[in-house]
This record gives sequence, structure tokens and C-alpha cells, in this order.
Amino acid sequence: MAEAASCLDLKASFSRVSLPRETRHLFRCRMEDGTLVELTRLPMGYKASSEILQIITSAIAVVTTVVHPLWAAPPLVRVGVWVYNIRIAGSKSDETLWEAQVLRNADGRRATMGEDRKSGATQYTFLGEQFGHTHQAVSLSDEFVRSVRAMPALNSSNIAEMEVTVSRFLYLAAILGTQLCDHYFFIKAVRRRLSALNRGIVLETSPANLPPSAVGLGEGLRQINEDNRRRTIKPTEKASAAIITDASLHGWGAVFIPDSGDVKIAGRKWGRKPFLIMQAEAARGTLSPIGIFRHLAIYH
Repeated sequence: MAEAASCLDLKASFSRVSLPRETRHLFRCRMEDGTLVELTRLPMGYKASSEILQIITSAIAVVTTVVHPLWAAPPLVRVGVWVYNIRIAGSKSDETLWEAQVLRNADGRRATMGEDRKSGATQYTFLGEQFGHTHQAVSLSDEFVRSVRAMPALNSSNIAEMEVTVSRFLYLAAILGTQLCDHYFFIKAVRRRLSALNRGIVLETSPANLPPSAVGLGEGLRQINEDNRRRTIKPTEKASAAIITDASLHGWGAVFIPDSGDVKIAGRKWGRKPFLIMQAEAARGTLSPIGIFRHLAIYH
């Protein structure tokens, strides 16, 4: 059966929307006489945070994280919420019925839905991701591709610009299913610069100063995003086991993720501190598997 989806967005009429009971404690205040009161609706003019908007929208869309499962959508209907955006996907008939239910929920809470909603579409854009249910494929929206081209070059960015650019690159890579292992050293170089920022060694306005090899890998990731090759959605496959390792001048660590999902973690400080980070990374490659297997031998 052909699949379709609807995309809705909630407008800012939140002063008339009832707050979910589990969030009302966040809106307590004292009256002039000292009485503590708990609001059941957002006060007029109150600027709700994105977290509160997400909860309100989820309640209207009947997402089971905030609403009792008894009222949830049918099993074959998938409902996604991001802040004030709602996506409903499933068979044409199921999707149409649940969209009508969501609109009734919004109307009953006196919340207004956007006029430009898409109903029963087989191709549409949601949060920068273009879905095509006819071919079961996804790609980036034209707007997102333009934003990638407009991002500053990595070799001339400061740290703040680098963080924004790389965050966007990684989000788009996830949409396109890009293998990030090919860009490992670029991501690691970025992480080191952000670590220096967190420790106060550099400022947000300091030059990113990424190594030329890392810049090349990063710009290669930009080109992959710009090429925007459509990714076919495949049925979920069983994940294979993986070992993720890392090292610094202070110690090494490793995470082992087996097929069962029972994650194992190993790591320790160096007995003799390495002089160069390259020495630490070389030792990590040997010690990480040894540490993991020692953990398995002790606890299993």
C-alpha cells in the first residue's frame, strides 16, 4: 500500500493552550499575599522555550512520551514532533484519519495550525530533509544545500564559525547516510579545538587553525553534502559489533558495542605519560582491545 505523510506546524496561540500536567510545576509563582499558585495555561505574552513548545506540540500530536499510550496513534502510523512541527506518516488512509484527529486535538485546545500544511503528500520537506515515499528515498532540501554553500571556508573560520559549520555538516551527513569514518581525523581535529575552547585556552573569536589535512577532509564532507545524492531508505539491518577508541596525553578509553547492545567500557590513565599525542594514539590501538577482552574475561 502506498505511503503518504502530512506535515503540520503549530502557530503561536499558546496563551490558550492547556499545559500538560507534568510540566505545570515549571510555571509556579506567588501571589501578592504569598499564596503559591500553579498555572494551567501559558500566561498571555509568555515566550515559551523550545522544550515547552515540544511538549505542547507532542501532547496535541498524541506522542506517548507525554500522553498515555491509550490515546496513541495506531501502530502503523508514525508521528514525529520537532518543537512546533508535526509529521504524520503511514498508509494514505491511516495518515488521513490521524491528521484529522490531530487537527481536532488542536481545535479542542484552541491552538491554531499553520495555513501552509501538506496533507497526504508522497514527496515533501521536513526540517530540511526531502522525503520521497514513491522511491523510498531522502535527500537535502534546496534551501539546505544553499546554506552549505554559504558556510565560511574552514581554513579562514574562527572557532565559533567552525563549530556552526561542522554541526551543520554532521547533521546533513546523517541525512545522506555519509560514512563519517572516512572523516575521522577532521572530526577529531575539530574536537580538540573545541576542547581547548572549553578549557579557556582559546576564545570563540580565535582562528580555528585546523591542520591542512583536516581542512581537506572537512571540505570533502562539504562537497558530499553539496552533491546531495539521494539516499534510498533500506529496511533496518542488524548492527554489527564495533569498538570505538580514543586517547589523550592523560589516558586511553574504549567502548565495545556488541550485537546484543550490552555496551562494555574500558580505559585508564597512562602508567608513564606519553610525550607526544601520536605516542598515545599508537598505544591506544593495542591497549584498547586488550582492555576490553580483559573486562570480558573478568566479568563473564
